[in-house]
Amino acid sequence: MLFKISIFFTLICFSTIIVGCGVLTLKQELSENYSLLDGTMATSPQMIDGNINTIGETTFPTGTDTAFGSNPASEVIITLPEKKMIRKVVIHTDNLRTFDIFADQGGLINDTDWKLIKEVKSVRTSPVEIPVLFSFPTNRIRLRVLSTTDDANLKRTQRARSGGFRAFGQNRRAVGKIREIELFGYKTTEKTQIDTETETREKELDDLLDTE
Repeated sequence: MLFKISIFFTLICFSTIIVGCGVLTLKQELSENYSLLDGTMATSPQMIDGNINTIGETTFPTGTDTAFGSNPASEVIITLPEKKMIRKVVIHTDNLRTFDIFADQGGLINDTDWKLIKEVKSVRTSPVEIPVLFSFPTNRIRLRVLSTTDDANLKRTQRARSGGFRAFGQNRRAVGKIREIELFGYKTTEKTQIDTETETREKELDDLLDTE
């Protein structure tokens, strides 16, 4: 009897470990593209219209000083209809070289509190797939363009037009050209799947004990 009880508890522990590991290693499937949810808005709507053939351009913040010495970054802001946990960002771009991504975590004093979630220092291929390793519920994502492949050509054109000098009010960075920005979370693991696995393990334990 004691031997059976010992076997029973040993099997229970082993089964718990197996089930636990199974839950941890369940494949995390991506959610739907949050950018296509009804009610989602963007400062450049072409970037979230689901059409890879349309190209949106980032914009420079209003009121930004562009005199000598300044070098503002253009940006695009996406606003979701509700807060989501963003786990992956996919960007289809024609000219981004370096950029960073912020998420709005809100604040008690100010409505907006941008937190840096990823800095991309070199874009080699498109689309750019960016896993977000840490996250919090947010309904606003901001992409800020730090450099593009069009910057050098922009500077050459500006100097040619101004006789070698940069005119007042000219931006030294080209706008970012983006076809689509996709935002994903993880699908919620179905409880029924875990329950089914647990049921299977318990049945296996019962079968083993019945053979004793």
